[in-house]
Amino acid sequence: MTPAQQLRKDIEQCELPHVMFVELLAELESRIDDALAGFEPKIIRVSGPSRVGKSSLITRLARDYPANRIDGRRHVPILVVEVPTSATVKVLPKSVLDALGILVPRSMTSDMMRDLMVKQLRLAGTRAMIFNETSHLVDEGSRVPPRAAGDWFKTLSDKLGMTLILFGIPRLERLFSANEQLRGRGCPSLNFLPYDASSADEMNAYVSCVVSYAHLFAAAGYPIQVSTRVLTQQCYLLTGGLIGVLDDFMRELARTMKGNTPRHITYTDCQTARKKVTHHGSPNFPAFQDSDDKDADVEPAALKQAYVYVLQSNAASVPVRKKSGDKQ
Repeated sequence: MTPAQQLRKDIEQCELPHVMFVELLAELESRIDDALAGFEPKIIRVSGPSRVGKSSLITRLARDYPANRIDGRRHVPILVVEVPTSATVKVLPKSVLDALGILVPRSMTSDMMRDLMVKQLRLAGTRAMIFNETSHLVDEGSRVPPRAAGDWFKTLSDKLGMTLILFGIPRLERLFSANEQLRGRGCPSLNFLPYDASSADEMNAYVSCVVSYAHLFAAAGYPIQVSTRVLTQQCYLLTGGLIGVLDDFMRELARTMKGNTPRHITYTDCQTARKKVTHHGSPNFPAFQDSDDKDADVEPAALKQAYVYVLQSNAASVPVRKKSGDKQ
Protein backbone atom coordinates (compact mmCIF):
# COMPACT_ATOMS: atom_id res chain seq x y z
CA MET A 1 0.00 0.00 0.00
CA THR A 2 1.39 3.41 -0.96
CA PRO A 3 1.67 6.26 1.58
CA ALA A 4 -1.21 8.05 -0.20
CA GLN A 5 -3.42 4.95 0.00
CA GLN A 6 -2.58 4.49 3.69
CA LEU A 7 -3.50 8.12 4.31
CA ARG A 8 -6.90 7.60 2.70
CA LYS A 9 -7.48 4.51 4.84
CA ASP A 10 -6.49 6.39 7.98
CA ILE A 11 -8.95 9.19 7.21
CA GLU A 12 -11.78 6.76 6.42
CA GLN A 13 -11.22 5.02 9.76
CA CYS A 14 -10.85 8.24 11.74
CA GLU A 15 -13.57 8.84 14.33
CA LEU A 16 -13.46 12.35 15.71
CA PRO A 17 -14.71 12.56 19.32
CA HIS A 18 -16.29 15.94 18.74
CA VAL A 19 -18.25 17.48 21.57
CA MET A 20 -21.83 17.25 20.27
CA PHE A 21 -21.35 13.66 19.15
CA VAL A 22 -20.00 12.61 22.55
CA GLU A 23 -22.79 14.39 24.46
CA LEU A 24 -25.56 12.88 22.35
CA LEU A 25 -23.96 9.43 22.43
CA ALA A 26 -23.86 9.52 26.24
CA GLU A 27 -27.52 10.59 26.48
CA LEU A 28 -28.75 7.95 24.02
CA GLU A 29 -26.71 5.18 25.59
CA SER A 30 -28.15 6.14 28.98
CA ARG A 31 -31.69 5.84 27.55
CA ILE A 32 -30.87 2.49 25.94
CA ASP A 33 -29.35 1.19 29.19
CA ASP A 34 -32.58 2.18 30.97
CA ALA A 35 -34.59 0.28 28.36
CA LEU A 36 -32.43 -2.82 28.72
CA ALA A 37 -32.82 -2.63 32.51
CA GLY A 38 -36.62 -2.61 32.16
CA PHE A 39 -37.34 1.01 33.07
CA GLU A 40 -40.22 2.97 31.57
CA PRO A 41 -39.91 3.25 27.78
CA LYS A 42 -39.33 6.62 26.17
CA ILE A 43 -39.78 8.08 22.70
CA ILE A 44 -36.75 10.17 21.79
CA ARG A 45 -36.11 12.21 18.68
CA VAL A 46 -32.76 13.36 17.32
CA SER A 47 -33.08 16.14 14.80
CA GLY A 48 -30.33 17.69 12.70
CA PRO A 49 -29.32 18.73 9.18
CA SER A 50 -28.02 16.19 6.69
CA ARG A 51 -24.27 15.51 7.06
CA VAL A 52 -24.16 16.68 10.68
CA GLY A 53 -23.16 13.22 11.91
CA LYS A 54 -26.44 11.42 12.68
CA SER A 55 -25.51 8.31 10.68
CA SER A 56 -22.18 8.05 12.52
CA LEU A 57 -24.09 8.23 15.80
CA ILE A 58 -26.42 5.40 14.73
CA THR A 59 -23.45 3.31 13.58
CA ARG A 60 -21.75 3.78 16.92
CA LEU A 61 -24.87 2.81 18.88
CA ALA A 62 -25.35 -0.32 16.76
CA ARG A 63 -21.73 -1.27 17.37
CA ASP A 64 -21.96 -0.66 21.12
CA TYR A 65 -25.08 -2.86 21.43
CA PRO A 66 -24.45 -5.72 18.98
CA ALA A 67 -26.74 -8.66 18.34
CA ASN A 68 -25.65 -11.90 20.01
CA ARG A 69 -26.90 -15.38 20.81
CA ILE A 70 -28.39 -16.50 24.11
CA ASP A 71 -29.08 -20.25 24.49
CA GLY A 72 -28.75 -20.59 20.72
CA ARG A 73 -31.35 -17.91 19.98
CA ARG A 74 -30.47 -14.63 18.26
CA HIS A 75 -30.79 -11.71 20.65
CA VAL A 76 -31.08 -8.17 19.25
CA PRO A 77 -31.03 -5.67 22.16
CA ILE A 78 -31.41 -2.67 19.85
CA LEU A 79 -32.61 -2.73 16.27
CA VAL A 80 -31.77 -0.15 13.61
CA VAL A 81 -34.59 0.33 11.08
CA GLU A 82 -34.30 2.33 7.86
CA VAL A 83 -37.50 4.23 7.03
CA PRO A 84 -37.82 4.27 3.24
CA THR A 85 -39.11 7.15 1.19
CA SER A 86 -42.87 7.06 0.53
CA ALA A 87 -43.37 4.83 3.57
CA THR A 88 -46.89 3.67 4.47
CA VAL A 89 -48.38 2.07 7.56
CA LYS A 90 -47.88 -1.30 5.85
CA VAL A 91 -44.30 -0.54 4.89
CA LEU A 92 -43.25 0.42 8.43
CA PRO A 93 -43.67 -3.09 9.94
CA LYS A 94 -42.06 -4.56 6.82
CA SER A 95 -39.08 -2.28 7.40
CA VAL A 96 -38.81 -3.60 10.95
CA LEU A 97 -38.98 -7.20 9.73
CA ASP A 98 -36.36 -6.45 7.05
CA ALA A 99 -34.06 -5.13 9.77
CA LEU A 100 -34.56 -8.39 11.67
CA GLY A 101 -33.73 -10.37 8.53
CA ILE A 102 -37.25 -11.81 8.23
CA LEU A 103 -38.55 -12.40 4.69
CA VAL A 104 -42.11 -11.20 4.20
CA PRO A 105 -44.38 -12.77 1.54
CA ARG A 106 -46.01 -10.20 -0.73
CA SER A 107 -49.41 -11.73 0.00
CA MET A 108 -49.20 -10.89 3.71
CA THR A 109 -51.80 -8.37 4.87
CA SER A 110 -51.04 -5.34 7.04
CA ASP A 111 -52.55 -6.99 10.11
CA MET A 112 -50.58 -10.20 9.57
CA MET A 113 -47.40 -8.23 9.06
CA ARG A 114 -47.97 -6.22 12.23
CA ASP A 115 -48.59 -9.38 14.26
CA LEU A 116 -45.49 -11.03 12.83
CA MET A 117 -43.44 -7.95 13.64
CA VAL A 118 -44.60 -7.96 17.28
CA LYS A 119 -43.87 -11.68 17.61
CA GLN A 120 -40.40 -11.46 16.11
CA LEU A 121 -39.42 -8.44 18.20
CA ARG A 122 -40.42 -10.30 21.35
CA LEU A 123 -38.50 -13.39 20.26
CA ALA A 124 -35.42 -11.25 19.56
CA GLY A 125 -35.65 -9.62 22.98
CA THR A 126 -35.46 -6.17 21.43
CA ARG A 127 -35.82 -3.41 24.00
CA ALA A 128 -35.04 -0.34 21.90
CA MET A 129 -35.44 0.55 18.23
CA ILE A 130 -33.67 3.23 16.24
CA PHE A 131 -35.53 4.55 13.21
CA ASN A 132 -33.27 6.30 10.72
CA GLU A 133 -34.65 8.89 8.27
CA THR A 134 -37.95 9.05 10.16
CA SER A 135 -38.53 12.47 8.61
CA HIS A 136 -39.41 10.63 5.36
CA LEU A 137 -42.83 10.22 6.96
CA VAL A 138 -43.40 13.98 6.80
CA ASP A 139 -41.93 14.59 3.35
CA GLU A 140 -44.01 16.65 0.97
CA GLY A 141 -46.51 14.27 -0.65
CA SER A 142 -46.06 11.62 2.04
CA ARG A 143 -48.47 8.69 1.66
CA VAL A 144 -49.25 8.51 5.38
CA PRO A 145 -50.67 11.48 7.38
CA PRO A 146 -48.30 12.66 10.14
CA ARG A 147 -50.91 12.00 12.82
CA ALA A 148 -51.38 8.40 11.67
CA ALA A 149 -47.62 7.87 11.57
CA GLY A 150 -47.38 9.27 15.09
CA ASP A 151 -50.13 6.88 16.24
CA TRP A 152 -48.13 3.96 14.81
CA PHE A 153 -45.02 4.81 16.85
CA LYS A 154 -47.07 5.53 19.99
CA THR A 155 -48.88 2.20 19.73
CA LEU A 156 -45.65 0.33 19.04
CA SER A 157 -44.00 1.77 22.14
CA ASP A 158 -47.07 1.14 24.31
CA LYS A 159 -47.69 -2.42 23.07
CA LEU A 160 -44.13 -3.62 23.43
CA GLY A 161 -42.98 -1.37 26.26
CA MET A 162 -40.11 -0.37 24.01
CA THR A 163 -37.93 2.73 23.80
CA LEU A 164 -37.94 4.33 20.34
CA ILE A 165 -35.25 6.68 19.03
CA LEU A 166 -36.31 8.58 15.91
CA PHE A 167 -33.63 10.23 13.76
CA GLY A 168 -34.33 12.73 11.00
CA ILE A 169 -33.78 16.17 9.56
CA PRO A 170 -35.52 19.11 11.33
CA ARG A 171 -38.92 18.62 9.70
CA LEU A 172 -39.18 15.48 11.88
CA GLU A 173 -40.71 17.86 14.41
CA ARG A 174 -43.91 17.90 12.31
CA LEU A 175 -44.52 14.29 13.35
CA PHE A 176 -44.76 15.38 16.99
CA SER A 177 -46.58 18.66 16.45
CA ALA A 178 -49.32 16.72 14.58
CA ASN A 179 -49.89 14.19 17.39
CA GLU A 180 -50.28 15.39 20.97
CA GLN A 181 -50.21 11.84 22.37
CA LEU A 182 -46.87 11.08 20.70
CA ARG A 183 -45.60 14.46 21.85
CA GLY A 184 -46.73 13.74 25.41
CA ARG A 185 -44.82 10.46 25.47
CA GLY A 186 -41.71 11.96 23.92
CA CYS A 187 -38.70 13.62 25.48
CA PRO A 188 -37.69 17.12 24.37
CA SER A 189 -35.95 17.06 21.01
CA LEU A 190 -32.21 16.39 20.99
CA ASN A 191 -30.88 18.80 18.40
CA PHE A 192 -27.71 17.76 16.58
CA LEU A 193 -26.53 21.03 15.04
CA PRO A 194 -23.44 22.09 13.09
CA TYR A 195 -20.67 23.88 14.92
CA ASP A 196 -21.56 27.55 15.32
CA ALA A 197 -18.71 29.87 14.36
CA SER A 198 -20.10 32.61 16.63
CA SER A 199 -19.54 30.40 19.69
CA ALA A 200 -15.92 30.40 20.86
CA ASP A 201 -16.27 26.95 22.44
CA GLU A 202 -17.85 25.41 19.37
CA MET A 203 -15.35 27.02 17.01
CA ASN A 204 -12.49 25.73 19.16
CA ALA A 205 -14.01 22.26 18.88
CA TYR A 206 -14.24 22.65 15.09
CA VAL A 207 -10.60 23.75 14.99
CA SER A 208 -9.63 20.61 16.90
CA CYS A 209 -11.36 18.50 14.26
CA VAL A 210 -9.41 20.22 11.46
CA VAL A 211 -6.17 19.84 13.41
CA SER A 212 -6.84 16.12 13.96
CA TYR A 213 -7.12 15.61 10.21
CA ALA A 214 -4.00 17.72 9.61
CA HIS A 215 -2.05 15.48 11.98
CA LEU A 216 -3.05 12.43 9.93
CA PHE A 217 -1.75 14.10 6.77
CA ALA A 218 1.53 15.06 8.45
CA ALA A 219 2.03 11.58 9.92
CA ALA A 220 1.64 10.08 6.45
CA GLY A 221 4.25 12.43 4.99
CA TYR A 222 1.84 14.97 3.48
CA PRO A 223 1.96 18.01 5.79
CA ILE A 224 -0.57 20.68 4.88
CA GLN A 225 1.31 23.87 4.05
CA VAL A 226 -1.63 26.11 4.93
CA SER A 227 -1.89 27.75 8.32
CA THR A 228 -4.36 26.20 10.75
CA ARG A 229 -6.28 29.49 10.89
CA VAL A 230 -6.69 29.76 7.11
CA LEU A 231 -7.45 26.06 6.67
CA THR A 232 -10.07 26.15 9.42
CA GLN A 233 -11.79 29.28 8.14
CA GLN A 234 -11.91 28.07 4.53
CA CYS A 235 -13.17 24.65 5.62
CA TYR A 236 -15.87 26.36 7.65
CA LEU A 237 -17.01 28.39 4.63
CA LEU A 238 -17.28 25.09 2.75
CA THR A 239 -19.04 23.09 5.45
CA GLY A 240 -21.05 25.60 7.48
CA GLY A 241 -19.92 23.62 10.52
CA LEU A 242 -21.09 20.21 9.23
CA ILE A 243 -18.57 17.63 10.36
CA GLY A 244 -19.67 15.14 7.69
CA VAL A 245 -18.80 17.61 4.93
CA LEU A 246 -15.44 18.30 6.56
CA ASP A 247 -14.79 14.56 6.44
CA ASP A 248 -15.74 14.51 2.73
CA PHE A 249 -13.30 17.33 2.01
CA MET A 250 -10.42 15.66 3.85
CA ARG A 251 -11.04 12.41 1.99
CA GLU A 252 -10.96 14.24 -1.33
CA LEU A 253 -7.83 16.12 -0.31
CA ALA A 254 -6.13 12.80 0.45
CA ARG A 255 -7.40 11.44 -2.85
CA THR A 256 -5.65 14.24 -4.76
CA MET A 257 -2.36 12.76 -3.53
CA LYS A 258 -2.98 9.55 -5.49
CA GLY A 259 0.21 8.70 -7.37
CA ASN A 260 2.23 11.36 -5.52
CA THR A 261 5.16 10.54 -3.30
CA PRO A 262 5.00 12.27 0.10
CA ARG A 263 5.15 16.06 -0.28
CA HIS A 264 3.67 19.24 1.12
CA ILE A 265 -0.01 19.90 0.42
CA THR A 266 -0.64 23.42 -0.86
CA TYR A 267 -3.55 25.83 -0.98
CA THR A 268 -3.89 24.90 -4.66
CA ASP A 269 -4.36 21.25 -3.65
CA CYS A 270 -7.14 22.37 -1.32
CA GLN A 271 -8.79 24.22 -4.22
CA THR A 272 -8.63 21.05 -6.33
CA ALA A 273 -10.21 18.94 -3.58
CA ARG A 274 -12.89 21.56 -2.91
CA LYS A 275 -14.17 21.14 -6.49
CA LYS A 276 -15.00 17.52 -5.65
CA VAL A 277 -17.16 18.39 -2.63
CA THR A 278 -20.61 19.97 -2.63
CA HIS A 279 -20.45 23.44 -1.09
CA HIS A 280 -22.83 23.50 1.89
CA GLY A 281 -22.08 26.98 3.23
CA SER A 282 -23.45 30.23 1.87
CA PRO A 283 -23.06 30.62 -1.90
CA ASN A 284 -22.21 34.27 -1.20
CA PHE A 285 -18.90 33.19 0.33
CA PRO A 286 -17.34 30.29 -1.64
CA ALA A 287 -14.45 28.48 0.03
CA PHE A 288 -10.85 28.32 -1.16
CA GLN A 289 -11.17 31.09 -3.73
CA ASP A 290 -8.22 32.66 -5.54
CA SER A 291 -7.03 35.68 -3.63
CA ASP A 292 -4.06 38.02 -3.62
CA ASP A 293 -3.91 37.61 0.15
CA LYS A 294 -4.71 34.01 1.00
CA ASP A 295 -3.66 34.60 4.62
CA ALA A 296 -6.33 37.25 5.18
CA ASP A 297 -8.91 36.53 7.88
CA VAL A 298 -12.43 35.60 6.84
CA GLU A 299 -14.91 38.06 8.28
CA PRO A 300 -16.96 36.67 11.22
CA ALA A 301 -20.14 37.66 9.37
CA ALA A 302 -19.18 35.38 6.46
CA LEU A 303 -18.61 32.44 8.82
CA LYS A 304 -21.93 33.11 10.55
CA GLN A 305 -23.71 33.25 7.21
CA ALA A 306 -22.32 29.83 6.30
CA TYR A 307 -23.82 28.42 9.50
CA VAL A 308 -27.17 30.15 9.06
CA TYR A 309 -27.40 29.00 5.42
CA VAL A 310 -26.95 25.36 6.44
CA LEU A 311 -29.73 25.62 9.03
CA GLN A 312 -32.15 27.50 6.80
CA SER A 313 -31.61 25.16 3.84
CA ASN A 314 -32.52 22.29 6.18
CA ALA A 315 -35.65 24.06 7.50
CA ALA A 316 -34.07 24.44 10.93
CA SER A 317 -34.40 27.52 13.11
CA VAL A 318 -31.27 29.44 14.07
CA PRO A 319 -30.59 29.21 17.82
CA VAL A 320 -30.69 32.51 19.69
CA ARG A 321 -27.60 32.81 21.84
CA LYS A 322 -27.48 35.03 24.91
CA LYS A 323 -24.88 37.75 24.77
CA SER A 324 -22.42 38.07 27.59
CA GLY A 325 -23.91 40.32 30.22
CA ASP A 326 -27.51 39.35 29.44
CA LYS A 327 -29.56 38.42 32.50
CA GLN A 328 -30.57 34.79 32.77
